[in-house]
Amino acid sequence: MHSILYLSTLLTASVAYVPLRPRAYSDPCVEDIEDNEQVSNNAVTADGTAGIGAEFESPFFYFVNPDCNVDDTNDARKKVVAERTGTNWMLTADTGASTSGGKLNAEYILDGRNIKVGGDGDKTAKALADDLIAWKPWQGTRPNNVNIADSKCNPWRIDAPNAKEDPARVPWEPQITTPMPLEALYSLMKEQKAISDPLDPKRNILDGAGAEGLLLVTKDFFQSSPNGIDGSKVTDDVLGFCSLVLSYGKVANKKLQPNASPKLDTTFMPRTEFNTLFEQVKSKIPGDLFDLFNTLACYKDNAALDTAYCKGPATKPVPSTKFAGLSYTNTAASPPATVNIKDWISGIGKQDPSPDLLSKFDESIDGSIGGQGTKMEKIYNSQRSAPLFEFRNLLDRQTSQLEQFMRDVDSSIQTLHKDFADPPKKKKLKRDAPASCTMPDSSPGPTSTDGGGGGGAPTVTPVDPPSQPSCVPTPTDHVKDAHKGEMQKVAKFFCDRYAANTNAQAPISITQTIMAGVRIQGRAVVDIAFDYPPSKGNQDDVYNIKLTSVLNCTPKGGFNLATPVANNNCADIL
Repeated sequence: MHSILYLSTLLTASVAYVPLRPRAYSDPCVEDIEDNEQVSNNAVTADGTAGIGAEFESPFFYFVNPDCNVDDTNDARKKVVAERTGTNWMLTADTGASTSGGKLNAEYILDGRNIKVGGDGDKTAKALADDLIAWKPWQGTRPNNVNIADSKCNPWRIDAPNAKEDPARVPWEPQITTPMPLEALYSLMKEQKAISDPLDPKRNILDGAGAEGLLLVTKDFFQSSPNGIDGSKVTDDVLGFCSLVLSYGKVANKKLQPNASPKLDTTFMPRTEFNTLFEQVKSKIPGDLFDLFNTLACYKDNAALDTAYCKGPATKPVPSTKFAGLSYTNTAASPPATVNIKDWISGIGKQDPSPDLLSKFDESIDGSIGGQGTKMEKIYNSQRSAPLFEFRNLLDRQTSQLEQFMRDVDSSIQTLHKDFADPPKKKKLKRDAPASCTMPDSSPGPTSTDGGGGGGAPTVTPVDPPSQPSCVPTPTDHVKDAHKGEMQKVAKFFCDRYAANTNAQAPISITQTIMAGVRIQGRAVVDIAFDYPPSKGNQDDVYNIKLTSVLNCTPKGGFNLATPVANNNCADIL
């Protein structure tokens, strides 16, 4: 379809420009274009602020030397063509879909190290477009030859479908690299699935076409509570991470062509490796990571049971061994490179090795996936760092449209960074005390503790709520069973966990264990928060047990909720 649409506009001078669909809708030989990365120009900015890297490749503007072998052709990749460079841009060559050598596509690269979000990416695009239009490389007396820097096959002949072709109307296939929070990425994934037509103006400019490999993980994928995760509490950053990993995992069911990267089956490619991506959400994903994904693999689009991977009802699926047995293999590597999906995901959970095994595998092809390692950049106008992603299979643009395209891309990135400036907070759950906790006598009296520091749980003598009607406001939605019930529960719960961790020689650290909150109808509301060690699977977990104190009218001394916990001493909680 690329060729048909392109030639229809090219050969009819009076016809209006019709946007071309991205390569996912094109002829298979164009669809498989290998857009290998120019690592240096997609590298992070020197000061760590948000950058925009761009690549524009055209299968209709290319260079030919029939006598050049495959190795020498590959060596000419990403080298400057005809000394055409400018401020933050250069014309290079890429191998495209060719596997036989002797042909290279033209590719412009915009330097993402220096082009910032909110900067001059549009001016850079205009500069390269003006240079190409003024150059008119394929016009004039044939043959039109150029040299490619350091190529053993110089000169290369410039070819194009028509010698009279207007350079301003040549179509280019864009790719954009920029930092993006996982929850912002997930918003684009949802939109891409919801609006399948790439020409729909309601789509974000960063939404690519051809999402066949994208598996959108929703909260319904957690309906069986895998790893004890409540689907209703899962945040969008976790869903984005899970969608990315599961998509690359299940795509392995499709055999790779030699030297074809798994990136070709999705439109969202992480340039930051997966261990670093996991760091963004690990506090929200307890338990064994592969066990989680082995269950998530039981579902396909719309959370329907995928019977190719699992048996049983969707509410309680039983995984087979299929997902664990999937692998990627690149037969073109010597020796052939292979990565098993279970090994890859399990390694992410352990954050070992680094880079992760899929990123390591992709080095046998072009090193695109995870090619920037652990690097991240700060999002626009923020100190928050986010992973780098490449947005692929974007709608084609003509040379004359590249300036506006970069302007629109910059605007879209700024909006996403503003809308997702703050990471989604973990959904707080009210936790009851463990069954092992015995409730103390309910007779009224002052609170007492075992201050001996022996590690045992304190004895809590509850205090009845004050009898004065003016001091007992009606509990709000988040303040229930004040005083006696909740205070007993939190004391027992905390001390039980503290003792368990101390016995395991992994004492928990306490952060903001008692945090003064806002007063609501005369009550002081506080949160109790604990940080557990990673071995317990609940690092940075927040137990949102609301306590209340009616100030100045609590009988018999009441609770001193302002007392901080010191030195992890359980006795200091009350």
